[in-house]
Amino acid sequence: MPLSAHNSVALAATLKQLALDAGFDLAGIARAGPTQYEEQYRAWIAAGKQGAMGYLAGKIDERLDVTRKFPWAKSLLCVALAYWQEGTDEPAEAQENRGRIARYAWGRDYHKVIPARLETVERALRSLLGDAPFEARIYSDTGPILERELAQRAGLGWVGKHTLLLHPRHGSWFLLGEMVLSLELPPDAPVTDHCGTCRRCIEACPTAAITPYSVDAVKCISYQTLENRGEIPAALHAPMAGANFLVGCDICQEVCPFNRHPLPTREGDFTASPMTSLGTSEVLAWTAADWDEATRGRAFRRTKFEMLQRNARILEGDAAPPPVNGSSSPDGS
Repeated sequence: MPLSAHNSVALAATLKQLALDAGFDLAGIARAGPTQYEEQYRAWIAAGKQGAMGYLAGKIDERLDVTRKFPWAKSLLCVALAYWQEGTDEPAEAQENRGRIARYAWGRDYHKVIPARLETVERALRSLLGDAPFEARIYSDTGPILERELAQRAGLGWVGKHTLLLHPRHGSWFLLGEMVLSLELPPDAPVTDHCGTCRRCIEACPTAAITPYSVDAVKCISYQTLENRGEIPAALHAPMAGANFLVGCDICQEVCPFNRHPLPTREGDFTASPMTSLGTSEVLAWTAADWDEATRGRAFRRTKFEMLQRNARILEGDAAPPPVNGSSSPDGS
């Protein structure tokens, strides 16, 4: 039977192969529809565990069910792109005067990489289907969508106790993307939870931010270094300095048994010029222009100039901003 929008089994298989051909490492199909975790998500928001990420509390109905935003949505292509590469796994004490950068941010900004590859998939699909029209929308951590749960539905892995997607063979070092489609496609079988009784991610978290299948963003080092635009609570300074992450945090992934055999990235945009760490004194000597040059095109540009210097001061054990023009006030007044 020829490939067409009516031959859904063949079309689903072709679509997943198009995704793999475009450079993705994993691809699966999920059925569009409401999340099974609505109660848990609303409770997490009500408890304020999203911190200052107000967008997570907005458009909740759309976030919990993609068909609220796109009534025509029938299926989603879910993809994963490996980002692990060789680099420093040295303990914090072996990296004196340098702050680590979370692995996902070593290379080019994935918000630019993943959508471009999904656009390649969409063009190829439209070419194959010819005159058969269909709707499509592309996401990669760019809109109100529960991408980890959708990836679980699509058979790419399960959502672990640290709330990250875990592939049974290759672990969690993946970035995710989705294509919402009006095509009715057979979904892949979800992956069952294999975390079992393991609590390594929970016990290793320096700030006790993780409880099983939930993360309190307000306590999370990744949130504090990347999302918090204000001052970081003093109680978190010592564990942050001990973890030695200037941008983000990878500790819960580094201790996970499923990450013993990571899938190395094949993405040239991630490996071309990796930036794995930065000298804290170097960052504190930067001008805004230096920050602009160093972060251009990189995912950790989300950590603004003042935030990056704030993080560096904490790692150096001095959380107070330097005086301006002899004044103790940050604005010199």
